[in-house]
Amino acid sequence: MNVLLKFRQNFSAINELDLMDKYRLSNFLKILTAFLFLGLLSVPLMGQSLLVEQAESTIEIKQDNLVRAKAEALKTAKGNVVLQAVARFLDFESMIYLKPLLIQQFFEHPDFYIESIRVISEGNTVDLTEFTLKIKTRIFRSRILAAFRKLGLVTEQERIPFMDVYLIYDADHALRQTRVLNLFLEQLQIRLRPYRIRTRVILTKGRKLPIKAGLPARLALLPLKSSGKRNGTNVALLELKLRLSPQPEKSPQGKLIAQLIFWSQKPDFSKSLISTTMATAEISYKSWNTNVIIPEILNQLLLQWTPVMQHIVSVNQVSGAQVKLKFKGLPGPIEEQQLIKTLFQNNPRWKKLSLDTISSNFVSYKALFLGPLKQIIQEFRSPKNAPFRITSVNLEDNDLVVLLEWIEVLMPLELFESTLTDDVFSKIDSEENNIPEPEYQVPLRTFKQTFKLPFAKAVYDHIRHRGDSTLFRIEAPKYMNVNEENKLINLTWFRLGTTHLNPELMIFDQNRNRKKSYLLRRRKQFTFQYIIPVGQEAFYLRISDEVGFLKGVAGSYQSFHYVLTAN
Repeated sequence: MNVLLKFRQNFSAINELDLMDKYRLSNFLKILTAFLFLGLLSVPLMGQSLLVEQAESTIEIKQDNLVRAKAEALKTAKGNVVLQAVARFLDFESMIYLKPLLIQQFFEHPDFYIESIRVISEGNTVDLTEFTLKIKTRIFRSRILAAFRKLGLVTEQERIPFMDVYLIYDADHALRQTRVLNLFLEQLQIRLRPYRIRTRVILTKGRKLPIKAGLPARLALLPLKSSGKRNGTNVALLELKLRLSPQPEKSPQGKLIAQLIFWSQKPDFSKSLISTTMATAEISYKSWNTNVIIPEILNQLLLQWTPVMQHIVSVNQVSGAQVKLKFKGLPGPIEEQQLIKTLFQNNPRWKKLSLDTISSNFVSYKALFLGPLKQIIQEFRSPKNAPFRITSVNLEDNDLVVLLEWIEVLMPLELFESTLTDDVFSKIDSEENNIPEPEYQVPLRTFKQTFKLPFAKAVYDHIRHRGDSTLFRIEAPKYMNVNEENKLINLTWFRLGTTHLNPELMIFDQNRNRKKSYLLRRRKQFTFQYIIPVGQEAFYLRISDEVGFLKGVAGSYQSFHYVLTAN
């Protein structure tokens, strides 16, 4: 089958339906478990910071109303797919314990996070009892992260240390009993962990602590070793008030009121913000059940405490210290870009990062660090699964010097599966129908790595925006001796569709030394050769757009698609 025809057949658009009804919380755990498996099949999309996700939903058809069932299935599938994207940024336990907040923020408002959607399959059972819908979507990564910032949550990938806060536990006598007390604090800490908050508990031991007593009464409860900080602004102070009405000994039925209060220590704290320093929740019960009531009241409190969490985060932020960072051990600009993205992208503690100096053996940046300076070294711990290792961090002449060891890991290509729509190919000339059909594609990942280019196999890729690039390593066939001369490799490049960019092919030898480059301009097909030097067994090919400003060009075609072969 012709590859262009195959592209067109694979994808179609749908009109979204109006959505109705709310999702049942009882299905959350079942869906979340499915997310962990489906997440292995989903990949991030470069360029527009999109995430590609799939989800399926099955809805009971009530009163033979198939139209309503379709609408409910689409709503559920969209909510599921957004939660699946959220699961990329939180661990399993956090997804479970934050479920009321995540459903409120993401599941009930999925359209805000979805860029595009298409139906993969749909259908009902023969007896018209159930309708099943499967969708594939592109989701705005940036909007999910923005929602995390708004909620005060920290992603699992961010290397933000825990913030220690004092928590004053002020509760009625029945709620100060060991079993109840321990369960309250345990359940609270689990829900605070995704915020990177760690509590140091202070018990009031029955003494009265009315709100009108103010901040001084709370500061007086701090341990003596903290007395030096009692007038400062670098200690977050929380209070959890728990009141029963009536008391359990008077009636088995009752009401539990919980208040989580942030006590600001700033003398200039605005009075207009006082209303945002307290979160309140209330539940009624017919009989007391510790294991049920405590999680329930904390889940209710969770839905109200976002402003309180934001205040806690602000305590740990300072005005910022100017820092000069010097990185040593970077092989080249591609690795530099990946390093900067890995360490600083979506990192709220770093602002105003700018390039300072480029040298033959280092590159330096200036930045504003908003966290405590004593924690700055922790910012440079080697991230998991990163292609580099940070071997040392030390101070030299007021510069923070970070020594790197780059680890090149060749990433495998994926089997070809087009994610393109018809409009990409709306202006393809007929002679392009002879392009080879791709067998593999470059994975759709946020941070591209180095990929091994196979011989005699067509590979599809998409340069998704200005500044994007793909780096291939081409190794000599095993039958060629490393000392053999004239190890000739033939490569052919085919551009698909229209572009306003100027594709550029750049060849590097085995040691990453630049050897040659080609500006392809309006060419749609280009064949070139490279002879691997004696003593070397591989070379690199980078495909990107020519860096520059496109005068008078805006809108579409700020990317290009291509197929590459090597023989």
